[in-house]
This record gives sequence, C-alpha cells and structure tokens, in this order.
Amino acid sequence: MKWLKRHIPTRETIHENRLLRPFARPLSDPALWRMTRRSVPRAVALGLGIGIIIPFMHTVIAAILAIPLRANVAITAALTLLVNPLTYAPIYYGCYLVGSWELHHDSSVIDPRAAEQVSGELGRVMFWVHHASGPIALGIVTVAATTSAIGYFVSAFAWRWWLASKWRQRRHARRAAKA
Repeated sequence: MKWLKRHIPTRETIHENRLLRPFARPLSDPALWRMTRRSVPRAVALGLGIGIIIPFMHTVIAAILAIPLRANVAITAALTLLVNPLTYAPIYYGCYLVGSWELHHDSSVIDPRAAEQVSGELGRVMFWVHHASGPIALGIVTVAATTSAIGYFVSAFAWRWWLASKWRQRRHARRAAKA
C-alpha cells in the first residue's frame, strides 16, 4: 500500500505531461485517486475486464473508462497489466476452451479436407480463424465478465475485512489505554 501511494502520479505531474494534458482536468479530481470501498472494487473489475477483452492499449482505455465510472485510476491501470504478452496465449486459449464448451463446439467436426480445398495459404488461415472466432469471442466475454465479477466481490470483501481489522486494532488499543 505504501509503495503504491509513493508511485501514484500527482496532479502536478499529470498537468506537466503533454500526453496527459487533455485528460488533466477530469483526472485532477481527487476522488479518482482515493482508495475507497467503492472505487477500489470498481477499479479491480474494470481493470480485469478491459485487460482481457482488449488485447492492446488496454491500460489507456481502462484509465479513460475509469473517469466516468468513478473507479480508482491507478488500480485500474495496474490491473490491466496482469494481461500482458506473456499471458495472452494461455488466457486466450482458455477463453477458446470456455467458448467451445459453451457453444458445444467440437473441433473434430471441422473437416481438414475442407480447409485444403480453400486456395492459398491466407485462405486456409482465414478458414481456421473463421471456425475458431465464435468460441474465442464468446469465451473472452465470459471470462472477462466472470473475472470482473469475482475481482469485484473479492476486493470488496478484502476491503471490508481490512477495515474491520483496523477497527479491532483501534478498539483493543483503546481498551489497553483505559486499563
């Protein structure tokens, strides 16, 4: 938590950065940088969902979407980085498996001889992309929605648990001070 607070950019650094200057006014709202029980779960859900759905420039898009959704911008941007070039292949393969399961799509039904009839290498690649795009698209939406919902509820529960432990510590400290 302390490390994150040290590395979150300040309003001044946002106003100084020429790329962020167009968004400086909405990003200067202190509520977008505060860690509250509502903004953190929103940020977790948004960061995980956008990170899975959009494979490139997801950090920028998620940070821009955090403004109207009143989510913590720093946490949103940080969680999109869980999906990176090293994790794309396993995540998208898992999305394909989930989508295939949902659509009852059996890859053995695709006849390889039909792909051979398509002329040219690009035609063959497009044939396989066409047959895999439905399961992948549905799987991406399903996995993104599921991870967003799980992230939202886990972070909301963790926030409340952390807050309750702080209240317990204060209560014990007050009791010790009275004794």
